[in-house]
Amino acid sequence: MSLIKFLQKSFEDLHQSYRDAIKDLSHEQAHWVAGGKGNHIAFVLWHYVRTEDNIIRFVLQRRPTVWMEGGWDTKFQLDSKAQGTGMPHQQAVSLELSPLEDFTRYMNLVFKETEEYVARVPEEELERQVLVKPLGELPLSRLLGNILLTHGFGHLGEIWTLKGIQGLQGSPI
Repeated sequence: MSLIKFLQKSFEDLHQSYRDAIKDLSHEQAHWVAGGKGNHIAFVLWHYVRTEDNIIRFVLQRRPTVWMEGGWDTKFQLDSKAQGTGMPHQQAVSLELSPLEDFTRYMNLVFKETEEYVARVPEEELERQVLVKPLGELPLSRLLGNILLTHGFGHLGEIWTLKGIQGLQGSPI
């Protein structure tokens, strides 16, 4: 299997796992904070999807993000450029995605963009150096694999854990 095919399959699996993890969540379950500390599922979800959108659309393609293009910042009354990194705790826990179904539409657009982008990348392009602030220059293969996928699966585990703590079905694996 080529690295591109591996990345394609990995993103498809990651994206489907996010869909599975959040389906049927109520507003209260999505915004519940364990012990009054940490982040809620909605924040973690928003943070990862915004990060993927920023990297795929803005960093790699120099195009406006799906977030900006679709006016999602206005729909959710959230900052147009923020993605949660370094956000103060109180601001993070007050973030609301309501209704979650609307955010799911945005998420699916981002996931489609990512899958289409990865499918178009020629194998030889994977060694191209990409500037990612504040990380510096990285090969595209590392940005997609080590940064986006690792980051995405890490936050997915966080979502499954927060569901389990609430007494909901945790990870099916």
